[in-house]
Amino acid sequence: MTRNKRIHVDARLCRDCQVCVLACSLHHEGECNLCLARLVVTKDMARYEFDILICQHCDSPDCILACPTDAMLLDDRGVVIIVDEECIRCGACLISCPYDAIFYNEVQDRYLKCDLCAGREEGPLCVALCPVGVLTLVDVEAVRVGV
Repeated sequence: MTRNKRIHVDARLCRDCQVCVLACSLHHEGECNLCLARLVVTKDMARYEFDILICQHCDSPDCILACPTDAMLLDDRGVVIIVDEECIRCGACLISCPYDAIFYNEVQDRYLKCDLCAGREEGPLCVALCPVGVLTLVDVEAVRVGV
């Protein structure tokens, strides 16, 4: 996968199938478990509206600035990742994220966030498997200019 990509979300298309969430947990943890995904589908059932909380890999990530141990960093693709061995579980990254896209897993005692499926050459599995096109992989420049 090339550098400087992000996942664009068109939540208007979401039908709450959870395929993206289950694919994410399966890819990263080897099991389909909503609590192990690096994205979350939120629901407003009164309006039948959905949103997908997922890392936006910000240009100036607040999570990296907030981390006291340098456990949050940019990899060579420009993707914000968590280095578990350096993380002290303080929650500063979670609190600082303006997109609510960092998740704490109590069972594993660790923080999770999207890494654009690091190591998967085809790109993020959630994008590939979304049956209605809610998630698309876009160039960062396209996001900046609103394309």
